[in-house]
Amino acid sequence: MEQQTLSVESRTGTGKSVTRKLRAAGKLPAVLYGLGKSQPVTVEPTFITKLLLSEGGRNQILNLKGAGLEGKHALIKDYDVDPVTRRLVHVDLLEIDVTKKIEVTVALNFVGKAVGVGEGGVLNFIERTLAIKCLPTAIPQHIDVDVSALAIGHSLHADELKLPEGIEKASQLNSTLVTCVPPTKEEEAVASLAPTAEPEVITEKKPAEGEAAAGGEAKKEEKKK
Repeated sequence: MEQQTLSVESRTGTGKSVTRKLRAAGKLPAVLYGLGKSQPVTVEPTFITKLLLSEGGRNQILNLKGAGLEGKHALIKDYDVDPVTRRLVHVDLLEIDVTKKIEVTVALNFVGKAVGVGEGGVLNFIERTLAIKCLPTAIPQHIDVDVSALAIGHSLHADELKLPEGIEKASQLNSTLVTCVPPTKEEEAVASLAPTAEPEVITEKKPAEGEAAAGGEAKKEEKKK
């Protein structure tokens, strides 16, 4: 995966008042977690926001620059957003060794039209991501999952994936990723409950238009007499 440079600055002090002032100054409070230690820093919020909104952004290798961290690399470990404004308020960075395999989660990209869908079936997606192990430099943006051969009543499992060279599943579980299920009978049930026009029962001759009103007036006259 492509690497990007992240400028960081050291910070001192903790607590809400300190971080509030930093955010007001246009800086995003962050913590870099390393091997047995952590270092409080600040980063540029716009850069992190764009990164998180991009595909595979959390798995982007960041070359750190500043705060004595030159030559070190990190990934976004976690982040917090304001529940009202939805703006970033904090981010955690995890220092990594680009020469050693790490565990990350990548998105699954389902491609192709399943045979079962052409027969009226519906795809039921069980998993949208997959945990993998690989070198940081080999992390893919996503993993393609071809569902073309999936028939009604069949499923596709993790062990059936063709993973790129150097990438392996992080778990030994053969989890179900997607199934093709028969069409639900909900539509049929709705159709059966829909009101239908009942046949008209003929009991007597209908009065022509205007006769009903006239007949009603005649009855009123008889009552008056």
